[in-house]
Amino acid sequence: MKLSLLNILVVAGLAVSPLQALANNSDSAEPVMAAETVELPEMAAIENVQEKKETFFAFLDPIVASVNERIQAERAWLKVVEQKFKRNEVLDYWQQSLLNELLAYYKVDEPAGSSASFAELYRKVDTIPASLVLAQAANESAWGTSRFAVEGNNLFGQWCFVKGCGLVPSGRATDASHEVRVFDSVTESVEGYFRNLNTHDQYASLRSIRAELRRLTIPLDSTYLAWGLEGYSSRGEHYIQELIDMIQFNRLQTYDQPAFYAFNGVSVQFD
Repeated sequence: MKLSLLNILVVAGLAVSPLQALANNSDSAEPVMAAETVELPEMAAIENVQEKKETFFAFLDPIVASVNERIQAERAWLKVVEQKFKRNEVLDYWQQSLLNELLAYYKVDEPAGSSASFAELYRKVDTIPASLVLAQAANESAWGTSRFAVEGNNLFGQWCFVKGCGLVPSGRATDASHEVRVFDSVTESVEGYFRNLNTHDQYASLRSIRAELRRLTIPLDSTYLAWGLEGYSSRGEHYIQELIDMIQFNRLQTYDQPAFYAFNGVSVQFD
């Protein structure tokens, strides 16, 4: 069975492939994703609290779902490629290029095709429950009303460290150099958040919890995974408990429905 780049694009619903960076002679290791043109609603103009919440979740959930679907496709593709290596089959140019791009994007330094590389990829190339994403976005962006959300499409308070890369926080210490990153779209912000949690050493514990749930074939539970986010905020466990309370109070786990998609003609369900 030959798996082409087109297969992964159709499955993931992407308009631009991770290999587009190579085609454009880009120096970036990050796969290029299709940008969302939809803009963040004017959340500050919505006075009713329940309406504000419903608007925020309705806007963000489809974007989160699309990113999770892309990751599901990548994960399924990796399983196919791993079997090819086990059968000592040679990857074609596109398969090898896409594998190299995924290794770079997810910051995996193990040799391509090695057992160690696939083990680390499976730990990193995995979904995040929508309920956790929605809770963090609401918490970090004050329901989409923060300066960083409105001016920079940044819903998760992600930092950058190159001068001019973002917005300078008010009250930043004189000896600090970080800025709050500006994104071209909300989708780009969500992609950045997923990559942050899936690759940064700070969130290795979240990935360990997720991997253990996978090993036990237990559906991913955002109230468990949240305990891997202690390093996300200086508030530590208080921050985690706040997220869990938001998830439970707003019944956000209703957004964590199993996803289906077809991969090479086979229907696959993910929890």
